[in-house]
Amino acid sequence: MNPFEVFLEIVLQFSDLRWSEFRDDLVVKCMKVLRKFRDGQTLEEVLSDKKLSSEIESVLGFLESFAKTNPPEVTNRLIDALNMFTKAPAPCKVKIIALMETMLGREVQR
Repeated sequence: MNPFEVFLEIVLQFSDLRWSEFRDDLVVKCMKVLRKFRDGQTLEEVLSDKKLSSEIESVLGFLESFAKTNPPEVTNRLIDALNMFTKAPAPCKVKIIALMETMLGREVQR
């Protein structure tokens, strides 16, 4: 999967577009986990840290696969993009998601 698809999967997993509510805390956890995987930790090591892995268990395998199959620079760019997303106001987040869906040829969710 390319970084754009991974970005969209993560932000959609932790977003309620109907109410424009976003779980930025869980996106930040994903960023931390991506760093761990990039630096060589295994899925089992990350799962053993419940403070880090709780509430994002459903995407851990996906994140590990991405980090292990891409160079560290690509993982860093994804982390940077997720960081920018968490700092954006809710209306901008909705537009970012719609833009990504359009660029990836997916149906825009409203």
